[in-house]
Amino acid sequence: MDWFTWLLRIGVTTYSILKPKKISIPLQKAIAITIVLFIPLSLKANSSDSIPITEVETKPISRHIPVIAGIAAVSFLVDQPVNSHFETNRSSFFNSASKITDLAGDKYLIIPASVLTYGVAGYIIRDEKLTNTSLNSIQALATTAISTEIVKQLAGRSRPYTERGAHHYSPFPMKNDDYKSMPSGHAALAFAAFTPFAENYSKWIYLIPASVAAGRVYQNEHWFSDVVVGGAIGFISGYLFTHYPNIQIIPNGIVVNF
Repeated sequence: MDWFTWLLRIGVTTYSILKPKKISIPLQKAIAITIVLFIPLSLKANSSDSIPITEVETKPISRHIPVIAGIAAVSFLVDQPVNSHFETNRSSFFNSASKITDLAGDKYLIIPASVLTYGVAGYIIRDEKLTNTSLNSIQALATTAISTEIVKQLAGRSRPYTERGAHHYSPFPMKNDDYKSMPSGHAALAFAAFTPFAENYSKWIYLIPASVAAGRVYQNEHWFSDVVVGGAIGFISGYLFTHYPNIQIIPNGIVVNF
């Protein structure tokens, strides 16, 4: 049975059993992300293309660290001009586009979407490459979610819309979201989710998390350095789980017994 038939069956079954009115809006969006962004990647995979986790090529991350550190350092110096540029160059198109790109970094959508992808790839499509990639995505998301929240609490950086400036910090804001600007959770989670896919399928996939990061700055939710630091955390997490198979927080994958 080909991939399209599987997707059709998934859609029809979900609709007939749960019906749209019984599915929460976030879950509907998560399912949409799974079908539109993740599952089509199986088109590029076949039996000869599958890659067991134990055979993934190890690529040293050390070569990326100087570049990441350099970009992060410079980003703090251009926070104000970059944000000012976005502030003075708004349009209805980018207003709408930034709301759409936000979906790929929303923790309530991207985490369920990754889990759904793992389930579909492992138990329905049975695509080993997509299963391994989505598992790495899940692990990167979990690691990144915890890391970003810790840094947010330690930094307590004020968001641009508070108009306190790029260098105002008030550590341990707890639930006060106005002071949880750094790092950007959306950018971090987007890079964590999509880095394994970009590394295993196509580098063009990096455009998805990059657009999420740009959108967060455009919306005045974050400083430029916030999305750079967040993106770095997500990228490093996704890269490590993809290219260092010995690093696993879910050693044997997610097992479902019936």
